[in-house]
Amino acid sequence: MKKTIIILFGLLTFSSIAQTDDEKMIFSRLGELTEEQLNSSGALKLNFISSESEAKTLAEIDIKNGNPFLFLVGGIAPVIYTTDLAFEKKYDIYLFDFGCTGPQEKYIEAYNEVIFEYLTNRFGKKWKKDIRKDVIGLKKWKK
Repeated sequence: MKKTIIILFGLLTFSSIAQTDDEKMIFSRLGELTEEQLNSSGALKLNFISSESEAKTLAEIDIKNGNPFLFLVGGIAPVIYTTDLAFEKKYDIYLFDFGCTGPQEKYIEAYNEVIFEYLTNRFGKKWKKDIRKDVIGLKKWKK
């Protein structure tokens, strides 16, 4: 029996056909969030802010609510690595790719910086070995 699986990439949705439950392709933990959680998260509000301090506040709220994100800007065809889901589960975080149209980079960097500090406080330095190197602001933050 064929089943349709919906996969979210940023604000875009793609469909894939799977023959059985064993063939499901899961790329992200985003599907674990309820619509309400996603809609109230910094992931969707970041497009409507006007300062870096607002971005940092959104990150702090997401941490407090147990839904922290790390943001990427992947272009038209988002890049997904096989290690993404493992990283999300291990560090209890969500990777979110805005695709080719996202918020201003300075706001993404400000949000991600708060999350980098959160990860460091919670997990020490080990998360840095596992994180995708294209997460926005990572290289700048490491300096």
